[in-house]
Amino acid sequence: MLAIVLFLHSIVRWAVLLTAAWATMAAVKGGGSGRSWTRRARVPGVVLAAVVDFQLVLGLAMWFALSPYAITSGARSHYWSYAHPLAGVAVVVLVHVGSVLVRRKLDDVSRWRTSARFYGAALAVALVAVPWPFLGSAGRGLLPF
Repeated sequence: MLAIVLFLHSIVRWAVLLTAAWATMAAVKGGGSGRSWTRRARVPGVVLAAVVDFQLVLGLAMWFALSPYAITSGARSHYWSYAHPLAGVAVVVLVHVGSVLVRRKLDDVSRWRTSARFYGAALAVALVAVPWPFLGSAGRGLLPF
């Protein structure tokens, strides 16, 4: 079970990075062009929220039970037991808080600016959370196969 969840988690990280980049760029372009905020403007943020939620479910399954570094196991690695999971939760929080704040804004300029800030911050935290190969013992390959 761990192998399947870890494989999916490793693949979905690319979807998180790509959709976060897409949502950020769409917000920057939308605000820069002075477009009005429409239902279509919400699509990148909604897709990003769905992808990060799926990634969180996979990550929490490993963190609570499946991984050898699960919080319930005796083995401890600062990166896998604390830093990586908390960064993942931070990405989800940034995306969802940003989405709620965007809906509460009354003018289009504020909506574009808020979405660019929160989705950009989520992208930055996601980039930090990825276990890049150059991280030494905490690093993983770019692809899981």
